[in-house]
Parts: sequence; structure tokens; C-alpha cells
Amino acid sequence: MIFRLLILLIASLLIVVSCSHAPEVITDEIVDLSYDELKQQYVACKGKGVMTAQGELPWKLNYSFTTQNDSSFIQFRDIFGRRVLFVQALPSEITLWDMQKNLQYDSNIGIKIPIFNVVETYDIAQILWGEIPNRYLKSDEESGFEKDLNLVNFKSTATQLGMVLNKVTFNLDSIDAIVEFKISKRDYGEANPDLLKGIPEKIPHN
Repeated sequence: MIFRLLILLIASLLIVVSCSHAPEVITDEIVDLSYDELKQQYVACKGKGVMTAQGELPWKLNYSFTTQNDSSFIQFRDIFGRRVLFVQALPSEITLWDMQKNLQYDSNIGIKIPIFNVVETYDIAQILWGEIPNRYLKSDEESGFEKDLNLVNFKSTATQLGMVLNKVTFNLDSIDAIVEFKISKRDYGEANPDLLKGIPEKIPHN
């Protein structure tokens, strides 16, 4: 009787372990979709991740995002869960909402957040969709891009949709810091309706 119970226990543990493993990516089932094909098939994408900085003043912010076609909305929270920053990247412009000061900025945003001296609104959408922005791709397919003494590197992972971007690293000489933008989860075909509301019109400009 004890021997039978041990056999059942071991079998149960094996089932649990096998179910906990990440699904294997089968090469024959991979469909490598382009940025335009992703937008056409799924329309929207939502997800979450973390942005960290290494330097004289290290910091860490968690974020959630929604991107719909070429428009992106990102909300950042500090380690205590407080909302601190909202980024609204529309095809025409990028606007920041400092949620602590309750002010929005649509000019000189690169001074407040140096990353925006390197990336443009169209780049943000492509990154959130999981694609390396077209203008960063080199003819030899290296994954680095230099602009104004800043170095940007990209890291992708294999998925059923092909290689999907999951980390961008910015080496910002202007503030002597390394900033990592990691995406830990994406849900294609879904959107966060609260983020899609964008920045309220009543928020005053700086």
C-alpha cells in the first residue's frame, strides 16, 4: 500500500513539473510577422515591464503599456506603486505627464528624460510591438545604433511570432548612465482601456 502511494506521489510530481515548463517553440509553427503585419492582424497590444538605470543615481520604475497601431501609451510607477510618469507617443508628437507635479510637457522632453533625445514616437511603437525600429537596423544586421554619443542595443527572443524584442539598453553619455527598458509580458490583440484615454486635456502645460 505504501509503495503504491509513493508511486502515485512521484507521478503527480512529474505531472506538475512537466506542466510548469515553458512551452517549446516549434520552428515549423513560427510565423515571423513584420511590424505592419502585427498591426494589421492584432490592431492593439498591451504589456508590462521594468525600466532601470545604473549610474550615480540608480532607480527603478515598473510600467504598463498599450500600443494601438502607431500610438503608444506608457504609465510608470515607482517601487511603492505610485504613478509617477505617463508617456503619450502619438504619430505626431510625444507628450509627458509628470503625475507628481501634475504637469505635461510636449517640448524639450529630451532634457527631462534623455532617452527621448535618441528615440522618436515611431520608434516607441515599434519597440512596444516587439520590433527593432527600422531606422536602427544596419545593413550588416548588427543590433546597435549610435546617435549623439549614445549607444542603443537591442535583445530579442524567439517566440511563435518570430524574434520579438524584449530588452533595449541605452548607454547615455549625457548623464553617464545605462538605462535598461525590459518588456516582461505582451498580450497581442488586447488593450488597456485606461491607458488609451491618454493625458486628460485639463492637465496644465509646463
